[in-house]
Amino acid sequence: MEMINVPGAAAAIGPYSHCVKTGDLLFASGQIPVDASGNIVGKSIAEQAPQALANVETILKGVGLGKKNIVKVTVYLTNLDDFATFNTLYGDFLGDHRPARTTVEISRLPKGALIEVDVIASFK
Repeated sequence: MEMINVPGAAAAIGPYSHCVKTGDLLFASGQIPVDASGNIVGKSIAEQAPQALANVETILKGVGLGKKNIVKVTVYLTNLDDFATFNTLYGDFLGDHRPARTTVEISRLPKGALIEVDVIASFK
């Protein structure tokens, strides 16, 4: 098992790695919509979702993977009323790729974020 921190990715806000590689799988830690300075980007799901997804993509690229390597996504929303808006942005982000996904509503996220996204990706 290899714990990886990706240069250029938003800094972790706790004692965890950006991602962990084990065998042919990569488990990326949840990404909230923070910029390089650690500040939340935007106040709406339409502003925050693209940043959270971009943070996921930065981690994938940092280990030589891309969106097409994603096999499973978990999405945490603080308001399930944002589901339709997120779906549109998520579809735009992934294009024709359709990994498995779970979406759940939760009460709170770090830094007051509206969304957090984690992924499992494959090196095959």
